[in-house]
Amino acid sequence: MKDYELDEQAIDNNGVYSNVADGDGDIANEDTSSESIIGEGDILEDSSNKDLIDEDKIYEKMIGEDLIGEYNIHDDMLSDEFADEDSINECPNNEYTNNEESFCEDSINEDFINEDILDEDFACEDEIVEDAFEDGKSNGLKISPKAVLIKCGNGIKSHKKMVFAAIAVCLAGAVGVSALSFAKAKGEEVEAVPAATEQIIKQDLSKSIAVNGTIASSASYSLSSEVTDVTVSELNVSVGDRVKAGDVIAVLDTTSLEKSLEIANKNLEITKEKNELDVDASKRSYSNATESASTQNERAKDDVDKAQDELNKSTNDMNTASKDVDTTKADSQSKDAAVTSAKDDVTNATNNANSKSDAATKTQKEYDNAVSALSDAQAQLDTAKANAQTAIDAAKTKVDTAQAAYDTALSDKNTAQSTYDTAKSAYDTAAAELEDLRSQKDSENPPEDIDTQISNKESDVSSKKADMDTAKQTLDDKTSAYDTASSTLDSAKTELSNAQNSQELKDAQAKYDAALEAKNKAEQANDTAQTDSKNAQRDLESKQSALTEAQTAQSEAKSKQSEAQSKYDTAKSQTKTNQESLDKAKENQEDTKRSSDKSVADSADSVTSSKLSAESSLLSAQQEVDKITAQIEKATITAPFDGVITVLDVKKGDTYKGGELALLQDDSGYKVSATVDQYDISDIYEGMKVTIKTDTTGDELMDGILTFVSPVPKATTASSSTNESAGASASTDYPIEVTITNPSDRLRIGMTAKLTIIQQEVTDALTVSESSVQLDDNGQPYVEVVTGTDADGNQTTQNISVSYGLKTDYYVQIIGDGISEGMEVKMPDLMTDTGSNEDTGDFTEGMY
Repeated sequence: MKDYELDEQAIDNNGVYSNVADGDGDIANEDTSSESIIGEGDILEDSSNKDLIDEDKIYEKMIGEDLIGEYNIHDDMLSDEFADEDSINECPNNEYTNNEESFCEDSINEDFINEDILDEDFACEDEIVEDAFEDGKSNGLKISPKAVLIKCGNGIKSHKKMVFAAIAVCLAGAVGVSALSFAKAKGEEVEAVPAATEQIIKQDLSKSIAVNGTIASSASYSLSSEVTDVTVSELNVSVGDRVKAGDVIAVLDTTSLEKSLEIANKNLEITKEKNELDVDASKRSYSNATESASTQNERAKDDVDKAQDELNKSTNDMNTASKDVDTTKADSQSKDAAVTSAKDDVTNATNNANSKSDAATKTQKEYDNAVSALSDAQAQLDTAKANAQTAIDAAKTKVDTAQAAYDTALSDKNTAQSTYDTAKSAYDTAAAELEDLRSQKDSENPPEDIDTQISNKESDVSSKKADMDTAKQTLDDKTSAYDTASSTLDSAKTELSNAQNSQELKDAQAKYDAALEAKNKAEQANDTAQTDSKNAQRDLESKQSALTEAQTAQSEAKSKQSEAQSKYDTAKSQTKTNQESLDKAKENQEDTKRSSDKSVADSADSVTSSKLSAESSLLSAQQEVDKITAQIEKATITAPFDGVITVLDVKKGDTYKGGELALLQDDSGYKVSATVDQYDISDIYEGMKVTIKTDTTGDELMDGILTFVSPVPKATTASSSTNESAGASASTDYPIEVTITNPSDRLRIGMTAKLTIIQQEVTDALTVSESSVQLDDNGQPYVEVVTGTDADGNQTTQNISVSYGLKTDYYVQIIGDGISEGMEVKMPDLMTDTGSNEDTGDFTEGMY
């Protein structure tokens, strides 16, 4: 058989491995027919009989040795009559030419396999194709490249759906369609075959990615020591031993280290004693210098403080006297101004008291008049309110009566409108069906009873037209009655509004409000005027008393001003003398401080130097002790956690040269290490749920969580042809890790595991096969729901718009108003009749 080159991406990870063919025709992965190609529920047993599907897999006749071997496409994929190069070369009577639509001569070629039969994505089951071609040879059937249904067989892509209808056509298409054509060719009457349907079912869906990985422990630790070139004196474990955290794994000989530690400790003690003597001597020198400097500085400071105290005292006296001068001067000026102001206040208060008395008399009269006017307005308002209430009660009665009539008319109108809409919809539907029948009559091959169907439909249209006209007349009558009731209600509401807004009542209320406001203003003005008059009289009396007091204070202030000026002049002279004494004392203090500071600083530097020297020598000696102590401690190797010893690279008595002594692995938990290729890595993230299976656990499913997703691909090591150098080459596989939450007790480190990463899940979804979802002219998806059958036994349907939810390899979730579980959905026709020949029937070309 020829090596046919299939498309490199014919089938992706969830079907056959990405590179299905590598250029020479070989199938690139021997796991072609494993569960990775068709999952545990992708094709159910009820999708066909058990001859085709057996326990979640396509029967071996579909995918087994007859179709695909372990590594290449088996010769039996197409029968000798179909696939063998030589057997197809001869065509009986040269009836067909070498083209895409015939199977003569070299009809199996790259175009035929890649583009036409397999459509770059699919291979079809051998026996079905063989039967179709046998019929084609014996009866002259002409089979187009796409007559063999594309969606069948093994090579379906994971991102495309495998439909039950496709399998049905693979099994029955060649026989059923050709049989139909033969019957027509013989002139036999063919019964109409109902279109295929399926039910909308409710189920849980999930979308996932499958990869293989390796079981590993949850943690591992390489045990080693920094102590080298020593003997392994103790070794307490063997490979496979289980240890607890803190258990001693091995002990290295520390005899030489212990001798070195003894010498280092003696050297540390000697260094400490010498350092203490040197530091004590420098501290004594520093203490003497500090005491001498302190004595000299204190004496100089005392002289400065005394001079400062004298200056402060005289300065305070001068400042106090200056303030007294300013205060008494200002006070004297203030008292002069107070006397003048008090005289003016008395004059103004006299005038104000007279004015306020006249105003109080006037406002009292105005208030009395406003009280009388308010009483008259109250009487008029009471009369207007009584008249308005009588009119409002009568108008409300009319509104209630009109509202009841309006509600009845509106209900009748809505009922008539609904009846008319139903009748019109029925008429429109019947008219459209009539037009469709007339179109069929004008077509090339109309049904034999088309005239009868048209006549029946015309009668139906006439009847529905009469129903619609009757409903329209009723609607017009009810609409007229509604308009009359609406007008009557509006009139009654207007009358009520007029009664509620009586002009007589508004005028009376306005007059009353104005009278009340005038009375309140007059009352307020009168109260204010009376109070102002009393306050003005009291103010006059107060101003007269204040004038007398201001004149007395003026005399006392002038006397105090003269006394304060004399004290200020004396204090100012003494302050100048004290400032000169302080300046001289400060100069002496600065000279003393500079001399003593230098002496103290020199002594302090000597102390610091001796301390640094001591710390340096002590640190060096202590480091040597610490270093040897740490080495002795590291000579005992202990387990950091509970686990199992899986590697042991030394034995008792060996000289340890460094490196790994043993490998400890924590087998209390497990994780799975795997890789995901670049096509799927962007669709997964940490926290996703994962299911795990292994060969040793069989069908038992373990749960896991995706706990690590590498941001970069794994580097792979490649060697040069001379094996002298190696480097990392690019890879498109990204490492991941899955933590198993309920590990089986049969798991062991290093086992191979199959991972299913759950990308998306939905429960109780309404689903159909994706091929049952069609697109309208605007690209909007819809399903054609079977609503019943007409008088001729033909299916009647209704298109319901839907939207897509979760998609899997076969099922798709549909969302929309009007759909429910159990509805029958019509599947799109996969075959159409293209006419017939005198001798043979054509195998249709519209099957995909």
